Amino acid sequence: MVRIPPGVFLSGPLTFKSSVNLQFDTGAILRMLPFGKYPVTWFTNGGTNVYFTAANFISGSSLTNIAITGAGVIQGQGEPWWPWANTNGAVRPIMISISGCNRTLIQSVTLSNSPMFHIAVGGSSVSTTVQGVTVRANSSADPIPGHNTDACDVSGTNILVQNNNISVGDDNYTCGGGMSSILISNNTYGNGHGVSIGSYTSPSVSNMTVINCTFTNTDAGLRIKSDRDRGGFVHNISYCNLTMTNVLRPILIYTEYTNTTSAYRAVDSISPGVAASYPSAPVTSKTPTYRDITISNVIGNAQSTRTAGLIWGLPEMSISNVTLINVHLIGSKTFGIYHAKNVRIIDSSHSVPTGVSQFSFYNTDVIFSNSVPSANVVTLDGVTSNGIANSFAFYNSLMTLKNTNALDFNSSVTLAASTFIISNNFALTPLNTLNFILGTNAATVVVKGSLMLGGTNNISAGGGFTNGTYMLMTYTGTLSGAVPALGAVPAGYNYAFDTSTAGQVKLVVTSFAPSAPTNLVATATNLLINLKWNSVSGATSYNLKRGTTSGTYPTLFNGLTATNYADANVTNAVNYFYVVSAVAAGGESTNSLPASATPLPSGQPTNVTAQVVGNQLQLSWPQDHLGWRLQIQTNSLATGLSANWTTVPNSTNIMATNIVINPTNRSVFLRLVYP
Repeated sequence: MVRIPPGVFLSGPLTFKSSVNLQFDTGAILRMLPFGKYPVTWFTNGGTNVYFTAANFISGSSLTNIAITGAGVIQGQGEPWWPWANTNGAVRPIMISISGCNRTLIQSVTLSNSPMFHIAVGGSSVSTTVQGVTVRANSSADPIPGHNTDACDVSGTNILVQNNNISVGDDNYTCGGGMSSILISNNTYGNGHGVSIGSYTSPSVSNMTVINCTFTNTDAGLRIKSDRDRGGFVHNISYCNLTMTNVLRPILIYTEYTNTTSAYRAVDSISPGVAASYPSAPVTSKTPTYRDITISNVIGNAQSTRTAGLIWGLPEMSISNVTLINVHLIGSKTFGIYHAKNVRIIDSSHSVPTGVSQFSFYNTDVIFSNSVPSANVVTLDGVTSNGIANSFAFYNSLMTLKNTNALDFNSSVTLAASTFIISNNFALTPLNTLNFILGTNAATVVVKGSLMLGGTNNISAGGGFTNGTYMLMTYTGTLSGAVPALGAVPAGYNYAFDTSTAGQVKLVVTSFAPSAPTNLVATATNLLINLKWNSVSGATSYNLKRGTTSGTYPTLFNGLTATNYADANVTNAVNYFYVVSAVAAGGESTNSLPASATPLPSGQPTNVTAQVVGNQLQLSWPQDHLGWRLQIQTNSLATGLSANWTTVPNSTNIMATNIVINPTNRSVFLRLVYP
């Protein structure tokens, strides 16, 4: 242990060794030498100092078991250093710089006003913990902004950052590529750029969880940033239980971080048209790839005039598998989702001023889903001229679309217990697909203008689906085009479109009984008959019937959902007859052709158990030999067995019997004979 006792101390750069704890007592203040006295190497041009390099303050490389602990303070006296952030070549010192170390602990200390980053851990470090640390520096909006004063830049594997209180002028937390297994928990964030991934994410960032954190007045809440010259594979990222108050942009996930074109840099003004104009490029090893991102239980409000969210991938590489669950945001501008696939927005909301669309899209497929039907209208928007198609799916939702062109010639829409309002004319093309999940709750497209029919309608059975009439589309203008083609439909029904009522497109569903099952096969074994049959299209269940007389078939089992059954309630040597029927919404089918089988007893020889009780001989044999015949003959012992065996009447369907014997008779011989 190297102990810093109470008091104020000035120091130049310190270098760690393995198995050392730098301990700060309460009241201890360690200050970096101020700018002008801190050792730097100047680079000059014509005798004038142009820029410099400086060693980091507390550093260690390729070490094991190091710690910085205690309730003391490290002060960076960074204000004179910060203006050099805008000077090319100037290298300011990092307050704590750890590289390639195994088991690092930074705990309980207070860090303030570092010349550059406060904590930087990198170089494939393993098992790093930063907990209970307070970090303070001027915000980027301060008259003396704390440029690049990142609080905690930690990369590597097995990282824990918890119970910290941070307010700085740059990233509150950030990490680059080459990291995995990160837990960021129970931190309080003030000024700063939020919890960031990037901008360099090569080769990958994975398995990161941010949970139970608060953000107040930060420039961003959760942010993933990269670009084509520095990207990697970012995946399995989870954000949970976060509260964001007056945050500049609560959710910012994008791949255009370093683009210098002003239209693409203004993230609060990225529209579907701007996203549509972004040029494509070849996919390389540095192309950012974001996948499998979950955001759940988040409450956040953006600062005035700002967007609460942006998810923006590349034309050549969409962001994929992003899920928002129970996320409730307040913003001034639309939440943009561009070049993104399989985006799921579940039980979430986005409040915006009147006239502003909650969400806008380009080259996106997205699912909106609520646990129960919602009466809150969600407004969507897209490009005003045709472009790449969007695909939508709505479950228990009330949606409205401003620009029909957001649905291109090959877009698809899925509706389940939802209403989709289109604010102008709607022209369906042969490549458009509408998927209706029909049932008790309506699934309807409402067109506030003229409707041109076309494309394909797929029908699925929702809760309560049965025969009846379903309103698929309504319109206020004229109707034209061809009746849509029917694609996939629930079996067991007839379907017909009805456009006879002005302003309405309905689907009439009538049910019919299914066909009888075919290829019923019965196979008997000992005390068991196995049955199987072919499935019937549209059948929801099957009724199995059995009798011991051909033509008479009492029901054995109703509501079978499988196409096989093992009947163990049978008696050996008895012939059974079976039929099966199919049940669908339209009723029950006729019976199948019959099949019969006779269960046979075991073929293995067995003993007959005999016991004399009075003048009776009690006989029994195992159950699996039910169906064998009991035979008898009476001879003297001297004569022994002969060929004159007689079958005991009614002995094939029993496993025990009594035979009356006379002691004066000759000897009795008994045997079981396989049927």
